[in-house]
Amino acid sequence: MTSSFKYGNTEVVFLKHAGFKVKGSKTIYIDPYDIPEGADLEKADYIFVTHDHFDHLDFKAIKKLSTEKTTVVIPQGCSVEGHSTCTLELGRKEKLDGIVVETVPAYNIDKKFHPKGQYVGYIIEMDGVRIYHAGDTDYTPEMKNVNADIALIPVGGTYTMDIEDAKKAVSEMNVKHVIPMHYGAIPDTEADVSKLESDKVVVLKPMF
Repeated sequence: MTSSFKYGNTEVVFLKHAGFKVKGSKTIYIDPYDIPEGADLEKADYIFVTHDHFDHLDFKAIKKLSTEKTTVVIPQGCSVEGHSTCTLELGRKEKLDGIVVETVPAYNIDKKFHPKGQYVGYIIEMDGVRIYHAGDTDYTPEMKNVNADIALIPVGGTYTMDIEDAKKAVSEMNVKHVIPMHYGAIPDTEADVSKLESDKVVVLKPMF
């Protein structure tokens, strides 16, 4: 099993938990978390943070991956001091240098961890490839509107949707490939991803 998946000229690397590197004409990280010392990773052009929980907004990881030219993209209500930031409201679409990004809803239906309106996922388009990072979310009605080449969706339950709800999301979204995330790295998020049972699903091995 590999840690990376290539689609066109874009490479998606599963770092850990909900953390990914997306490499194309720009180097992007989404929710990097618990990056070990000495990790051989390129510096970021952009780092996207879906919300302010410790396993998504990891200041140490951001520092390790940043240069003075890195921009940290955050949702409204989130704060990252000491770095150049771009704050996006829910539902906003923004053109960055070579990237188009849109914030989309991420929330819990029957849990208290991620109330509606405070958390986001991202649809990021770079080099003609659309990538949806769902953030920490349950299976929501808005997912049927997702149109992407690659979807990164949580499956670990407890804090997000579980495998059964992830199956529903996979069947509803207009996506070509699905990479499961947010399972196994923190307590109460174990999941058997083989049960997703779809030819769209690509299971990656975490790098860390």
